[in-house]
Amino acid sequence: MTTRPRTSGRPRLRNVPEDRVGRVAMAGVTLVEVLLAVFILGVCLLGIMQGITACVGVFDASTFVKQASNVLARGDAEHPLVIKNNPEEDLAVAPDGSLLDGWTYERECLEDEDEDGLFLVRTRVARGSGGEGSEKVYERLVWFSGAGTGSGGEGAR
Repeated sequence: MTTRPRTSGRPRLRNVPEDRVGRVAMAGVTLVEVLLAVFILGVCLLGIMQGITACVGVFDASTFVKQASNVLARGDAEHPLVIKNNPEEDLAVAPDGSLLDGWTYERECLEDEDEDGLFLVRTRVARGSGGEGSEKVYERLVWFSGAGTGSGGEGAR
C-alpha cells in the first residue's frame, strides 16, 4: 500500500479547497464580519430599547389617568354637586388630600356671566403639588334655575 506524501504539516480536510501554494484554506470568519455582526446587533438592541421606553411611557400615562379618574370619582362621591342657595359657594371645594395618598381634589364654580342659569364647574385632580403633566382638569356645566329654589340640574359638557 502506498501513502501519499503530505504537502504541509496539517492533515488534509475533506471538501476544503487548497489555495495556490498547496496549503489547506482555513474555515472561519474575518474580523470585519465579526465587527459588522456586532454593529447590526447593536442597532437592533437600540431599536428594542426605544420601543420598551415608549411602552413604559404609555403605561405610566395610563396609570396616571386611571388614578386621576379614581380620585375624581371619590371626590364627587365625597363632595356631591348639591346646590342649596348659592352655586358658587355650594359647589366650591377647597383642596382635599384625604381621598388618595399624594393626590388632591379641588373644585371651583365660575359665575354665570350671561345669567342663563348655567355655571361652569371646574374640577382639578392633581398628583403631588400639581403642575404640567401631573394634573387633570375636568369641566362640567351645571344648571341652576334660580336663587332660593333649591332645584337644579346637572349637564356634562
